[in-house]
Amino acid sequence: MKAHPNLHLLRSVGATAGVLLLAACTLAQTNSGPRIGVIHQHGFAGVVSSISGSTIVMEIPENVSFTVQIGPSTRIAGAGQSAAITDLHPGDPIFASGAVDEQARTIAAQEITLQQPLAARMFENQRANFGKTWTAGIVTAIQGNSITVTRRDGQTQTFSVDDATAWRVNDRDGSAAMLHAGERIRAQLRPSESAATRVTIQGMTRESPSGLQ
Repeated sequence: MKAHPNLHLLRSVGATAGVLLLAACTLAQTNSGPRIGVIHQHGFAGVVSSISGSTIVMEIPENVSFTVQIGPSTRIAGAGQSAAITDLHPGDPIFASGAVDEQARTIAAQEITLQQPLAARMFENQRANFGKTWTAGIVTAIQGNSITVTRRDGQTQTFSVDDATAWRVNDRDGSAAMLHAGERIRAQLRPSESAATRVTIQGMTRESPSGLQ
């Protein structure tokens, strides 16, 4: 039975939304710092800004760019079929997965997936609203009900939480007590109030008196 053509679109956009929320990550155990687990980033979704030879520059909604390096074993696909780098153009939405170097902002790509055109509009909307209706970054300070994060673009942002704020740790319920400095989080914000309606802790933590009470 053939899949409905809109099914690919729904899968693509749904997967992209998940990538923007949590990206592609796994947990590894560590004995250092407050965390039980630490995130390993395996990919990003964004929009192609330039292509030169076997190198793609991709803008992500957090106002930074990553250089995607394509090698002989890199798989490129679009619309469920194999593709080539010549099928990619500036403005195309893609998801690039592989070895991510956050400091150098590079991805040694194992796979690149061309997303549906609708994803590009979603990316642009997310980028336009970054810092307004949502933010993401590493927690650098927790003072009372205020949280300060350092974002990937190097800017710091402070927002507040209250009793109405929903807490998640990846795909399960969380609490304010689970948050520590050094955790990577994403927060949905009330734009006029700089208060969070939802905070997602993108890693596994343990409860501690040093968290928000």
